[in-house]
Amino acid sequence: MQREYAATDAALGAFIEQPDYPTLVLGATDLDVVLAFKMLQERDRRDARRIYLLFPFECDMPGHYLQQCLQSLEAQIAAENQARVEAGEVLWAELPLLCADPGQPPARRLKAAIEHVRTLVAQGVDIVWALMPSTVADTTGYRETVLPLLALNGFEAWMEGHRFCIRDDPARRFLLSPDQRESARHVLALDLDFSPEKTADTLVGAMNDAARPLAERMHAALQLAALDLAHDRLDRALEKYRLLYGWHRERHNPLGQALALGGVGDVATRSGQHADASRWYAHALDAAADSGNLGVTLNLLMASGESCLRLKQPARAVEYFELASRGADKLMFPHAAVDALEKLGVALLGARKTVEAARAWTEAKALCERFGCEHQRRSLLERLSALYGQAGLKTQAMAYEMEKGRSPVHRDSPNLAQSQGEKKREERR
Repeated sequence: MQREYAATDAALGAFIEQPDYPTLVLGATDLDVVLAFKMLQERDRRDARRIYLLFPFECDMPGHYLQQCLQSLEAQIAAENQARVEAGEVLWAELPLLCADPGQPPARRLKAAIEHVRTLVAQGVDIVWALMPSTVADTTGYRETVLPLLALNGFEAWMEGHRFCIRDDPARRFLLSPDQRESARHVLALDLDFSPEKTADTLVGAMNDAARPLAERMHAALQLAALDLAHDRLDRALEKYRLLYGWHRERHNPLGQALALGGVGDVATRSGQHADASRWYAHALDAAADSGNLGVTLNLLMASGESCLRLKQPARAVEYFELASRGADKLMFPHAAVDALEKLGVALLGARKTVEAARAWTEAKALCERFGCEHQRRSLLERLSALYGQAGLKTQAMAYEMEKGRSPVHRDSPNLAQSQGEKKREERR
């Protein structure tokens, strides 16, 4: 799996670096496209030479996907202009009226937006557009929208300085007909396959390949054990985790021992043997402490806390989730921090510490609003609304209910404004 992931990431990088082809068509299922987006997000984080614009919205009805993309661009331009007002700088021009005209063909509206963004970004800075919907129910509408990016009539001047990543489906092939593929000479194509079946076949081959280094085979066994666990093949998973523990113990590798013991705990959890799971997690935490790996320790603290909740031991769970919250803060993992604080609140409530539970959930909600954890934010609002309602504080409960319908501004979300304007100001500082 890691090799396939690395090969795909390298192919994306090669496409972005090369100057001759403006468009890459990714054949991807709904699962595969998520991984492709993660690769592009990571490149956006590392690559200071380019602007990355990512649009993972659903394409579920005619015009909806393009509308969401344009609204995203409008919001990013507005955010940049607000910063420019404060800095006394010239404002960016808004998107042309043509972009907002539903009477115009979607391809023309998208092209107008692309040309406009080019005028906002400094010459010589390439712009990577990831126009890859998370789902594509409206295949006709999506195809009509991105059709100019296929350069069927040849490369055009407005494509200069852009790289377009667009999506097809290997099973449906809705983007290009067989005849059009012959004329799409300015387009590269890459089919992705991160399916569980292919992953399992690859891992089995790696684990049984006597020509491979033993450490590599054991790593494949660890990944297979996780697959077995995910598919409730508990006996197979347990057998592999025991094998891995013995191998890592012989080599005095505490990190490998922690992962294997944590896996044994996960098998016990899936089997409903929560007392056993808690004991195995405790052993795994000891090994993780010796390894010094805070990420593995964080996962084991969360698992230990959840075991305590299942065993009706909220006071013990509080201790684990407090440590997990501190670990997530130290690692700067906002989603993990939110998860730890939410479960800390559950444990505190079970320990009849209502005020402390409300405080933990309020802190978690603030993190959600800062880092864009929308699903977790809604969960926390429901918890807070129920908590205040049960306490008879109806005004506060109603305020949380109303807040569920509002989408907060995610201050730390990466966008065009952050990539262009804020980076310039940071350089001047």
